[in-house]
Amino acid sequence: MTGKLAAIVSARIHLVDRQYRFVILGLLLVAGCVSYIDRTAIGVANLAIAHDFGLSFTQLGLILSSFAWAYMVCQIPAGILADRFSARFLIFASLIIWGVAQLLSGVASSAGMILVSRALLGIGEAPLFLAGTKVITQWFNARERGTPISLFNASSSLGQVLAPLLLGFVASRWGWHAMFVVLGLLSFVVAVGWISLHRPPPLAAVPARKQPFHFRRTLSQPVSWVLAGGFIGVIYLQWLYASWLPSYLQSNWHISIERASYLSALPQFFGFLGGIYGGPLIDRRTAKNIPPIKACHRPLVYALFLASLTTILAPFCQNLPEVIIMMSAALFFCGLASTCGWTLGTVVSAPETVATVEAIQNIGGSFGGVIAPIVTGGILARSDSYPLAMGTAGAIAALSAAIYGLGIKAARRG
Repeated sequence: MTGKLAAIVSARIHLVDRQYRFVILGLLLVAGCVSYIDRTAIGVANLAIAHDFGLSFTQLGLILSSFAWAYMVCQIPAGILADRFSARFLIFASLIIWGVAQLLSGVASSAGMILVSRALLGIGEAPLFLAGTKVITQWFNARERGTPISLFNASSSLGQVLAPLLLGFVASRWGWHAMFVVLGLLSFVVAVGWISLHRPPPLAAVPARKQPFHFRRTLSQPVSWVLAGGFIGVIYLQWLYASWLPSYLQSNWHISIERASYLSALPQFFGFLGGIYGGPLIDRRTAKNIPPIKACHRPLVYALFLASLTTILAPFCQNLPEVIIMMSAALFFCGLASTCGWTLGTVVSAPETVATVEAIQNIGGSFGGVIAPIVTGGILARSDSYPLAMGTAGAIAALSAAIYGLGIKAARRG
């Protein structure tokens, strides 16, 4: 009887643990959503900020890129921290730091303060998706991981949907300073919720001993840098739309900031749907006994090529509804590519180096995020040509798709 009772108790504990993992996933989704509301908020207000501080498009592009510079530099340190230390306190600290950064933007009295606060935001947000992915790999096994990762990844697109809807309303009524203050306070609320509710899985692996060769070996693997090179195009496209879509709609179609913000939310919503769709697609492919790498790789390459093509075509549409439809398609495919790329990083890496491999991949993505606003701002300053800017983005995305397509196959043969 004692053995039977122990088995029943053990089974119930296991069931509770399996249910609780969805609480953990929900917390990660909220944090991911807020992080992208925070990082894309400046896209809603960039013309107002440029007006207040007398900035050119080139100067504005540099400020828009400051987040991505800091985010990129911090990726490797954040990945190592995520592989070595508790996600509970790392993500809590991350939320607090980026909340402070948003408050600094809210009280900014110069362009320099905006630049510094955006850089601090990049530092604060650097660990989130690395540590969060590590948490998911602890709570979900490899064959059921695609959907949770797609949800976590898609939380970024959901943030980009909500940002123009909520922040356009706030900025148009109370100004962009108030918008940043609200975001800082929201980040603090999420931080309290995370630290209060999070706990590690009871059967989580004991953290690996500190072995520097893991990092050096991971860094030297060709597949790590294929992931980084491919992810440049994914994040370049995401930052192009996040940073410049509201401005494009205001400038080219002569509509108000509030209406431009609302219209910007529709393509971002399709990016969210694409990110969501990626997980079940991968899980269905693996259920058909397709190897996990192939299950991620082929949809990734096709989706990124389609995102490239629709981005190139979008500015040549003849009316605003057609533009929104084409951009919605571009972001749908971009969201799908992002989920496949992020999941691919988890299946080509050892469990103890997941966050570090994702960090290397994110260096490439962050580089795309750095150059997207700078290149776009430079093109607009010199030629005032959105077709040229978006054609350049499409070309970069197509090159990244080729890197994924050829590089993963070559790395696996090697």
